[in-house]
Amino acid sequence: MTTREDILERLAYADALGHGPQTSALIAEAVSWADALGDEDLRIATRLALTEAYQQGNEAWKALAPFSWNLGRYQRHPEAFDDAQVRTLHWHFKWAVAVAGANPRVSKDKVRQLEASLEEFYRSGGASMHVVHGERASVAGLLGLEEEAAEELAAWRATHRDENADCEGCDPMRQVAFAYRTEAWELAVATAVPALTGAVSCSVQPQTTQSLVLLPLLASGRPRAAWEAHLRSYREIRRSPKALISLAYHLEYLALVGRVDRGLEILRRHLSWLAQAESAYVLLSALRGMSLVLREAERVGRGEEALGVEVPAADLWYPLPGLESSTTISRAYAEMTGWARRLAQQFDTRNGNSTISDHLERSLARAAFDAAPGAVHGLGVEVDLLEPSEELPEAAQTSLTVDEDGAAPDVASLLGLVADDNGLVQEHAPRTTSSSQETSGRRARAATSHQSGDEPFPLVDLVRPRPVRNGEEAVRRYVDHRRTIGSSTMDYWYVVDQVATRDLLPPIGEEIPGLEYHTGLLRAAAMTCRTEMEEAIAERLRIRPLIELAFGPLGAYYVDLLNLDNEITADSIAERSQDAVRDERLQRATSLIGQIEAQVEDLVSTELLDPGGTDALVLAADALLVGASVLTDLHAKDEALGAIQVVARAADAVPEDRHAERMDDILDMARAEVLAECGDVYNGCLLAEEVMRRHEKVSPVLAARGRRLLGISSMEVGQFDEAIAQFREQANIMLAAGITLYAVASLLSLGSALEASERYLESAEVLESALALAQRTGARSIALYLHRLLAQTGMAMGEEESVAEHSLEAARILQDQGRRALAGEYLSHAAMAASNLKDNVRAAALFRQAADLEDTRTDQGCLDRGRALRRSARALVDDLTLPMARARLDEARQIMEEARQAFAGVADTEGYSSAWEIGDWHDDMAWILWRTGQNWQAVQHCEAAYDGYMDTEDRDSASRALCMLARLHAERGERDEALAACARVRDLLGEPYWDGHDALEFVASIEETLR
Repeated sequence: MTTREDILERLAYADALGHGPQTSALIAEAVSWADALGDEDLRIATRLALTEAYQQGNEAWKALAPFSWNLGRYQRHPEAFDDAQVRTLHWHFKWAVAVAGANPRVSKDKVRQLEASLEEFYRSGGASMHVVHGERASVAGLLGLEEEAAEELAAWRATHRDENADCEGCDPMRQVAFAYRTEAWELAVATAVPALTGAVSCSVQPQTTQSLVLLPLLASGRPRAAWEAHLRSYREIRRSPKALISLAYHLEYLALVGRVDRGLEILRRHLSWLAQAESAYVLLSALRGMSLVLREAERVGRGEEALGVEVPAADLWYPLPGLESSTTISRAYAEMTGWARRLAQQFDTRNGNSTISDHLERSLARAAFDAAPGAVHGLGVEVDLLEPSEELPEAAQTSLTVDEDGAAPDVASLLGLVADDNGLVQEHAPRTTSSSQETSGRRARAATSHQSGDEPFPLVDLVRPRPVRNGEEAVRRYVDHRRTIGSSTMDYWYVVDQVATRDLLPPIGEEIPGLEYHTGLLRAAAMTCRTEMEEAIAERLRIRPLIELAFGPLGAYYVDLLNLDNEITADSIAERSQDAVRDERLQRATSLIGQIEAQVEDLVSTELLDPGGTDALVLAADALLVGASVLTDLHAKDEALGAIQVVARAADAVPEDRHAERMDDILDMARAEVLAECGDVYNGCLLAEEVMRRHEKVSPVLAARGRRLLGISSMEVGQFDEAIAQFREQANIMLAAGITLYAVASLLSLGSALEASERYLESAEVLESALALAQRTGARSIALYLHRLLAQTGMAMGEEESVAEHSLEAARILQDQGRRALAGEYLSHAAMAASNLKDNVRAAALFRQAADLEDTRTDQGCLDRGRALRRSARALVDDLTLPMARARLDEARQIMEEARQAFAGVADTEGYSSAWEIGDWHDDMAWILWRTGQNWQAVQHCEAAYDGYMDTEDRDSASRALCMLARLHAERGERDEALAACARVRDLLGEPYWDGHDALEFVASIEETLR
């Protein structure tokens, strides 16, 4: 039979678990237990907990039943409720009124009855009417009565806040929402100032206010402040379906600033939330925001594009039939606007006015803002970072307060009224100040185009390449580019990128006759772009005989240099040391380059070159440029510069129409790259800048290469802001040209620079944008690197969900690549994140998976497996409640025994002590037993841990074991034994070297409690 203790334990567990449907279900079961037991106190307590769980867990409408039960009990037996429970009823009552108003199936009369009951309830307890007027203002808006809402807000401002009021971050939301609906943009912004400046916060603030104020910021001429509010708040709300209404404001904002790509990405990510809307009004808001994004997508010509995800069927608030993922954007737009209009009509019918529908139609018809950020090079694409925000107004007052001198406040002013010069009373808006402490304290980071004090670089002469229709066109354009020295033009990059991202080429064996090796070289270039180096090398080896047949040994040399370049890059990506192979690679490179240089000398000495000789010189020159890149990677500066000089000789011998661009620009940029990457950063950057400033408009290829060089060089010397500026411009060029994977690489560099500058929010946003592009093209190797960076950024930001998500994705890709050891590391990262999220069962499973990836053929693999298993056992018992932890003790013991067996056969070496390892095992076992309440068993393991650690004189670890021993005795009430353990710590760490050690501070706290 269920006991009172069972119910209290269930409530404690649910409280620790956090809000959500699972928690609500557990508490609902506890309610049935309490009813069966007939315990009146528990019947009240469980229903209070259930009401709270429903309201906080995105199921607020379900809270009405347990709330009504408790309210009825209170009205009949007030003595059954203690003071804390009565205060909780006050909160639950105001939430109940809001729930009723937000759902048109609740009649207007019923809503009014609830309002009257709320006032009576608050007055009977002597509470301030501040909450009552606030709720009435909010409900008036839901009833379409904006004049009444304004009057109630005035009364709300003129009453004192008390313990029943929302926090200082949430309370002003009523006024922001009113100003949003009535388009009083300055009032909305002024009311939101404390949230925008970080002066207030709680579990849902400032992100909720930042979301609501996006349109007011934009409409009041503050696009930079709106962008910052969007970035900061969306990151906080994106994992919580309860934030659906906030998401609606973000979608509206993105549509109105023309960010269709981002808007569609976020819409697709959250479409499933529609079925979880906690009220009809939330659903209406979401449909409005989604409709605007779809409208803008249709407007820019994407109407026939598939929606890409299903719209779930739902009928809680309105019968949504759902949509298939194949539904076009145009049809989805028509359907969603229709759903929104019909739902708004239900509000109108309930309310007896058309206010809700009128607001919806104004929103759906609102034009995009011309001043929205996001345009560069006239092509409408740009990487936006956080810039200094525009000036904010003075914060608007939202409640009655006493002046600092003790004088009574000006109630007329608080009511929103002020006398004009004629003595007439009129509404007023908050005044704007020229400066404020909050505004001056905002972070100001403006990414400049170049270092302060220098002239800006010339404009980029960028024309977006024409689309590639099919594989044959891609190959023929590639062949045309291969006819010129320095073929890496913007169109060349674009063609390679199109092949890399669209899989345009025909299968092997079905190439265009006569263009077989060209097709293979293009395919390998595309694979290189996707960082699929092994595949690229294999493809070139396949067509090596064909190009050798066309050009003789020169063709083979060219292929071998390209493959050597890929080998070096592959090692760098896989983080493999190249020290052992550097000399061999340098010898191979210099040998190949020497033979190519000899052929160039023979060709340029020919008095009259035939077409075949010219083609050979072009190929030799491009091979030498590849060779110069290889030599640069191998830090052979002089040899690389020498190769470039030979390219210059070759270029002089061929007609200028066989030059991709001006050869002096191409070669000098190549020289700049050699200098900068081989240690002469100053002269390399100087030369790159000089090249970029030679013309009134710089070519996009030179601009991109120069920006990249300056960015890398700035990173090397710690000038992160300059690196950010350069990488940002490089990314802008690639995005504007529509060169996806090159843009990904640029964004990756930018994200890394932002992280190095500790601008983690911007880094995460940039890297996530890059990841979305990489995933869209199926470039898993690039995605892997981005997942790893995002996991690292998540750690810096304390975003455990992001750490878990990206670590797991990285581990999956690494396992597919056969990199088991590194995959295990990322599984451990994910496990730690799960542990920090209080998901101990998942954490234990992930540690177990990491253990299973260890190579037990080696001693180190055996040790690492044992240690990962011990972490799994610890995680398993680190549960939310002691009974839950105890329930998993037997399983934890089994895992610990498995861990012990894993390293049992590892022999001692100079750097390894088996005694220390077994001591560490006992330390973990002591913790597991303590965590499960088995203190008496844990004592012997503490002693064994101490002995093991001291085998190597590891006093630091040994002190940890003694601290646990002191804790165990103290918790068991064994004062003398606990003090003795404390004395052992002091004796162990008695040397001055250990002064301030954490163990000494811990035993001091134990001794203090035992006095």
